[in-house]
Amino acid sequence: MSVSIHDIAIIGSGNVANFIAHILSEKGFNIRQVHSRNSITGKNLASKIKSEFIEEITAVTAEIIFIAVHDQQIEKSIAKLPKSSILFYTSGTVDLASISAENCGVFYPLQTFSKSNYNAPFDGPILLEHKNDLVRDYALMLCSELKLSFQITSSEERKNIHLCAVFLNNFINHIACIGLDLAKERKIDISLFTPLIRKTFENILLHNPSENQSGPAKRNDKTIINEHLALLNGNSKTIYHLITESILAQNGYEL
Repeated sequence: MSVSIHDIAIIGSGNVANFIAHILSEKGFNIRQVHSRNSITGKNLASKIKSEFIEEITAVTAEIIFIAVHDQQIEKSIAKLPKSSILFYTSGTVDLASISAENCGVFYPLQTFSKSNYNAPFDGPILLEHKNDLVRDYALMLCSELKLSFQITSSEERKNIHLCAVFLNNFINHIACIGLDLAKERKIDISLFTPLIRKTFENILLHNPSENQSGPAKRNDKTIINEHLALLNGNSKTIYHLITESILAQNGYEL
């Protein structure tokens, strides 16, 4: 079935909402309305894409409405939107079966976004799910027009992909925060680590990570492990201990 899109609205004004607004406006789609509980960021987003900011969510009307809000707010938001609109929410975890609206689907970008990169070129896939063929047709047309790669997944598959992504992105980034904070506390020039960080991610992409593993836990070097633990305290010590135990166990050792 062939579909065309006349107008779009966006609910939310966070990083994902800004990303959706950016890719749509770049391709000339008519984003007619923006609504956000945060009126400051909502008005900023609406102004940026030359759209109307709508104070009350019940006043939002558009052919397609993207709901880019916290998971806990998705169902409440959808309940206030027109049943005739095609609704896409952008969550990695909310089960589509839990949403009562019939013309509803998932448009989940598998990528990390921050205020500094939501307008960067997007090279991730969009994970799609739909309640009916009409929603599917709109989703496929959007991906085609926006030149986005996509994969149709079930809610269970999407949740598992999201789980893996938390390890591969959120946790890795948190570990980097800890490492760089430790360096700053010790007045170490963090630029020393740039080649190491670059090489680490290059190896992850090019080789099996289990074959890349190195370091004292891989070697079962308890002397260095204990020296490191003695230098740490609080949360960083707990995390060092947990990850060291995991690496040791993976290689048949115990702490």
